[in-house]
Amino acid sequence: MKKVVKFMAGMSLLAVALGVSAKPIEINIGHALSENSSYQAAAEHFAKLMNEKTNGEVTVKIFPSGTLGGELKLVQGLRTGVVDASIMGQPSLENTVREYRVLSLPYLFDNYEEANTIMQGPVGDRLLEELDKYGMVGLGWGAIYARSMASMKPINNVEDMGHLKVRVIQSPGYVEAYRSLGSQPTPTAYGELFLALQNGVVDAAELSPDQTVGDGFSETIKYYTVSEVHQLPSLFIMSKAKYASYPEDVQQAIKEASQSAMEVALQYQDQKMADAFTTMETKGITIVRPDLTPFKEKARAGWPRIMQDSPGGEDFLRQIEDARKQ
Repeated sequence: MKKVVKFMAGMSLLAVALGVSAKPIEINIGHALSENSSYQAAAEHFAKLMNEKTNGEVTVKIFPSGTLGGELKLVQGLRTGVVDASIMGQPSLENTVREYRVLSLPYLFDNYEEANTIMQGPVGDRLLEELDKYGMVGLGWGAIYARSMASMKPINNVEDMGHLKVRVIQSPGYVEAYRSLGSQPTPTAYGELFLALQNGVVDAAELSPDQTVGDGFSETIKYYTVSEVHQLPSLFIMSKAKYASYPEDVQQAIKEASQSAMEVALQYQDQKMADAFTTMETKGITIVRPDLTPFKEKARAGWPRIMQDSPGGEDFLRQIEDARKQ
């Protein structure tokens, strides 16, 4: 009996010496996008690195396409510890992390590249820290999704937005942004959007180029207007309760693997964006590139309403504007 105890103690010490947890750990990652998305590419890379860094002691299971629920449900799961980790878009966090409403200001960033630079810098780091008080741990910002308009009607200028029925993400910032542009934000379940466009229930939908192609909307739309109203950042989040329960060596492995995974997501999205425009042109979709100055002027009128009830929002806005000048 004493020999068995000594053997088990020796194995535990060996595990510590190897820098791994003695008890196998399983981490589930849920996300709402398809297996052809930057979310999936990042999650798969994270799983591979975690296996390598912990000598197989940590396994990662990935649940794409909303298998664990949509993003709002995933946020709830992260806060209660039912879901271990998730990669999701920032707008889904707005109702919980109201500080994040600042990121839904239309034309907050000049372009996709600027948004990436700022979100990967000190401002992005400070925004991640806000998650702690809401029971979540921010592991990093990932791919940026440049949101423009896939439509059945041409949108050549801001006047064409008048009374246009646009399906938007149901976050306060996105709804108000499109209302400011003169359109009618129209609630539509994402799974019903294809038919809604075909049948005229909505005239347009704000979508990124890769999403337009990857989820099949390029089969029905006639126009894609590069309005770039929002640069939607995605991020990797973990349940604070789950993260705190892991040994220090596993926590360190998570930090390192998640950073690398977010870099993979950025590279993946860059290529997807470029490929999407080529695909849309091949399918005969008219790509419209209007003068965005009138769009920006009109949309900015909605900024005060979007920033209402956003604690610290004005401070983060100043930090973002300072970063843009550098």
